[in-house]
Amino acid sequence: MAEEFAELLGMAPASIDGGRLTFVRGSLHTTLFIWKDRRDRSAFGWMVSTEHASLRDRMDGFGGVGIRIDHPSPSGDTSPSNIPPAACYPWPAGSAPLTSEVSASVTRYGPASLCFVRDSHDLGLLLLADDHVHRDGVWSFTPGNSEPARLATAILLARQCADETLERAAAATLRHRGEEPVAPHPGYLFRHAVADWSRQYAKATGIDLSDLAALKRKRPQYPEIP
Repeated sequence: MAEEFAELLGMAPASIDGGRLTFVRGSLHTTLFIWKDRRDRSAFGWMVSTEHASLRDRMDGFGGVGIRIDHPSPSGDTSPSNIPPAACYPWPAGSAPLTSEVSASVTRYGPASLCFVRDSHDLGLLLLADDHVHRDGVWSFTPGNSEPARLATAILLARQCADETLERAAAATLRHRGEEPVAPHPGYLFRHAVADWSRQYAKATGIDLSDLAALKRKRPQYPEIP
């Protein structure tokens, strides 16, 4: 099936490992996953994720530094969901070819998903987005409850890549959102969540995020914006 997907995409993957097709564009590694439904092994779906390769191993315990790209279901539903999508298609019996429905989905939305993230800077901006970003019929998976973690990840990426423009954008968002409460605990603020994630990321990567970790203090000093 992976080989059939590659033919439909019209793009040669750098590698195929089972149901994983990986495409490489510089520091960006984009993987198309073909997966079976855990509850119904006769059904399957596909999805795409793009991550920054230089941080992959160190951030593996947090799912890497990347973003998932979703596409419409066979019904045509384009409403982004904060819940992973259910399997959409029947698994081909024996050596049967992919159905026309699957072929149409991969041909229409596959290339757009694989090229969704333009570069490392764009990946950082997508991580900072406060809502799902739509492009060419597909969209980034950016649920609201992940915003503090994504902001800390964006700053981590900015410092890894020495991207000052991205870091300024993240710092501006942090200043704007820092005092907002977030679930689940009363008195737990956006900056507290960013601080907690930053401590974990710094420990995993060795990248200095001490200024973010200090945001847990009662009188925080927000990162300066040059």
